[in-house]
Amino acid sequence: MPTHPRRRATAVAFLASLCVMTACTAPRAPSLGADDTVKAAQLLLTDRCLTRQGLTPPRPGQRPPDTAEQSRVSDALFGTGRAELSLTLPGGPEVRQHTDGCLAQAQQRLYGDQERWFRASTTVNNLKSRAPAGERTAYRELRAHAVRTARTILRSAHEKGTNR
Repeated sequence: MPTHPRRRATAVAFLASLCVMTACTAPRAPSLGADDTVKAAQLLLTDRCLTRQGLTPPRPGQRPPDTAEQSRVSDALFGTGRAELSLTLPGGPEVRQHTDGCLAQAQQRLYGDQERWFRASTTVNNLKSRAPAGERTAYRELRAHAVRTARTILRSAHEKGTNR
């Protein structure tokens, strides 16, 4: 995940905007597509994680918190310190991600293996059809696992009335 403060703020705003198209409608929209289902469950999981830490999940249209609070939310969401996961793509760009933030916890829960998902999704999303067959297979398997898990999470939240 990005370590530059401006990039983190943009990423936090992006995740908050997912509420508009996913979590705000997920419990009432059982026919969500696979992408929206995973996004809604990821948002629900990250919201719960932030709330457990005494932080307010960001939302579109909400007055932005002060800089210190934005930093606390960003650190809790994306993790801190040195990124534990790293992958160098052909041509040299290096992609990094933390394993200690709320987003990492959500990915672990949804995909079952955050490190394997990081490697497969980074490779497939960046190399597209040039990605090795093994990574494309892992991507499809982990994605299918995430969709099944997300549906279970959203159904359970809806049944319990705990959409947040």
